[in-house]
Amino acid sequence: MDAGEDHISGLPDELLNAILLGLRSTRAAARAGALSRRWRHLWTPLPGLFLSERSQDAAFLDTVDAALAACDSAPAIEGLTIRLSIYCRGDSVPAERVAPWLRFASQRVVGPLRLPLPRPEEVHGEEAAAVLDVPACEGVTKLELSLSGAWRVRPLAAGLFWALTDLTIVCRFMDGSELTSLVCKQCPRLMHLKLRFMLLANASDISIRSDSLQSLSFSVCKARLLEIVAPRLEELSVSLAPDEAQISAPKLAEVAWADNYDPRRHRFDDVGRRLRLLEPGQNMSLMQQFDEVDELKLGIYIPEIIFQYENFLNQSNKLPNCKILSISLPWRHGLVPGMLHLLRGCNSTRKVFVIVCSDHLLRYPCPPSCPCREESRLVDDISLHSLEEVEITSHTSSHEVFELVEQLSKCNAPILKKVVMKYRMNSPPPPTKEVREKIRSMFPPNIDVDFYFLSKWKWVLFD
Repeated sequence: MDAGEDHISGLPDELLNAILLGLRSTRAAARAGALSRRWRHLWTPLPGLFLSERSQDAAFLDTVDAALAACDSAPAIEGLTIRLSIYCRGDSVPAERVAPWLRFASQRVVGPLRLPLPRPEEVHGEEAAAVLDVPACEGVTKLELSLSGAWRVRPLAAGLFWALTDLTIVCRFMDGSELTSLVCKQCPRLMHLKLRFMLLANASDISIRSDSLQSLSFSVCKARLLEIVAPRLEELSVSLAPDEAQISAPKLAEVAWADNYDPRRHRFDDVGRRLRLLEPGQNMSLMQQFDEVDELKLGIYIPEIIFQYENFLNQSNKLPNCKILSISLPWRHGLVPGMLHLLRGCNSTRKVFVIVCSDHLLRYPCPPSCPCREESRLVDDISLHSLEEVEITSHTSSHEVFELVEQLSKCNAPILKKVVMKYRMNSPPPPTKEVREKIRSMFPPNIDVDFYFLSKWKWVLFD
């Protein structure tokens, strides 16, 4: 056999492409061109380009430019990812190096485009930002711009994102009117939208009018008015709420509202009264907007101030009918009366999940005059006719948790089948065998009562 003979180049194109795909990196595929002249441009029609480097320097940026230049003759690239480190301190990228990548994508990419970038170079001052112009990319189906540091995303007004279904914009700044134009006029097939940035001007308005939008995640600072008109919208998540909101979404099925909610300023004008999922955060008054919820997730935090507990009682007097109720309690008031108050509104609930950090009771007790200390612990008026399963996860084995289980065992729950107790920490230690048997004896023998503790990030059943 001739030692100088190139046997690799004699392989079929399909097999060579399979080898290059196995490298999972366009940079590695480009380097493979050194093996043979035939390999040098064989990698360019690969289904997608993925370039990634943990610490970028001029050499890597040159590699990106060279890789895209080698694909300049290709009619289409089925996806492009250029991932530059956003975690290494000191890493940055010049804005003028990024702009040609987006122009290339607008002309060649017919699949997903992902561009996680570190901070831009040479930007000074709190309000200063490097402008990244985003041209219309007709073939891009999913666009992810995750930009660290002082970037401003500026969509160009000309053209359409014809194929775009998923759009994520995470940056420092964006203009409200430019976002409105992008979503309402340039993305006719947009289905999933995620926004996280600060508006350039204080008290700016944003309008999201889309016949195709199905999910929206909104975390935008300095927004005055958010208008949503989306007949197909099913999922809405709000982390930073605008000053005002007008929401028209007749198919809305899931709502998560983590920021402050005011029913006078945040209006659900054209929304049904039934949801699959509701996560109102601390906004108990949001529950009054809906009559029926498949799953209700309450993250309840009540400061030790007396009037805050009274507000909790008033706002949670009427829960929407729900099949599953999940309650997270960094509790600073009496755990048992507060939980019994919530359970009084659970006539149709099938499953109840409770997570309680009861050590707060010891470190931040509420005042002796707090109404939670006087509230009734009677369970005669609590009817849990639909309840089948209860799960309580605690960071400690406190007396309050024990009393909660004891009171729960006295409630009228004729079809209750299972009670699960989970303990996340070993200090204080989980309940002893004697305590576990005492808890089991509270319930009829036909109800399974199981105990778990967390060990090496796995739940382990007590023997």
